[in-house]
Amino acid sequence: MKISVVTVCYNAADTIERTMLSVLNQTYHDIEYIIIDGGSTDGTVDIIRKYADKIAYWVSEPDKGIYDAMNKGIKVATGEWINFMNAGDIFCDKNVLTNIFSTGSVDEYSFLFSDFYVYEKGIKIKVSASYEKGILLHQSIIYKRKLHDRLGDYIVTPHYIVSDYLFFNLVPSNEIMKVDFPISINQEGGVSGGEWCWYQKLCVDYIFDRIPIQRLIRVLLISKCRMLLHNFLKK
Repeated sequence: MKISVVTVCYNAADTIERTMLSVLNQTYHDIEYIIIDGGSTDGTVDIIRKYADKIAYWVSEPDKGIYDAMNKGIKVATGEWINFMNAGDIFCDKNVLTNIFSTGSVDEYSFLFSDFYVYEKGIKIKVSASYEKGILLHQSIIYKRKLHDRLGDYIVTPHYIVSDYLFFNLVPSNEIMKVDFPISINQEGGVSGGEWCWYQKLCVDYIFDRIPIQRLIRVLLISKCRMLLHNFLKK
């Protein structure tokens, strides 16, 4: 079965090649590699062109943000499965996709996720993923592309929202499987690391009954008080 791996990037000349080689060096036999660049001006496009003969599709043009770029990738993808491995992030090793799809059991599901690694202050830390607790990262998720036919595209708005997290929560639980080993290693920082993103995720958790309203209000109030205290002490 074909797997579409999509890399979304913008001005990522320092990190894009590492990600590209991680995808291109996978031992799995049927990968369609797609790169959606947001119109980079820092040399990213030159690096993409260097490997153009190994890329199924790539484009460099302005977009409306990360979810608009991801939607572009979904529209041109032809694989049964899709994964987003964005600039700076890599697969844990060259056999990740081979190991996942070497057994037929995964085809009974439409959404696969795994643990993942993140860098915090230069130290690689393993994070235990949990669908029930909402601990998910799209680089360590592989899902059937046709889910978008049922659930729609990622929401694109002027302000970043956790569109991927919203989408993941719409997948029926009986179609979800956690694989036994980590899929990705992810660079430090990134858009999803912002505190405001965490606030939005909390709101989604409340909408999908992961947390009660009391906890949502308590956490938001505590965070607001901490921010006010921090700003006061800086004066």
